[in-house]
Amino acid sequence: MKFFLIGTGVSLIGILLSIIIWDVHMISTITSGIGFIFFIVACIFSGAFVNGDRMRANTAMETKESWIQRNEIAWCSFNMAIPNFAVAFIFYYYLG
Repeated sequence: MKFFLIGTGVSLIGILLSIIIWDVHMISTITSGIGFIFFIVACIFSGAFVNGDRMRANTAMETKESWIQRNEIAWCSFNMAIPNFAVAFIFYYYLG
């Protein structure tokens, strides 16, 4: 829940920066970009971009603690991406 609120705060900062610096119509672009960055980080840490052989080699060499930490980072990044995508969708739908 903490990282969902952090993601909400980051999306609010993105909204304020896009209103102050650019235009209201840039809100969906800025927040979706921030959400995309968090989503890419989540995919990298979850191992979604590697093939099966590389994933098997990585999991054979990693300890349980590092596996837990890696998955925790992936879930936290994903939870920070969700509010950014939601704000981008809402502003795109109502302003677009």
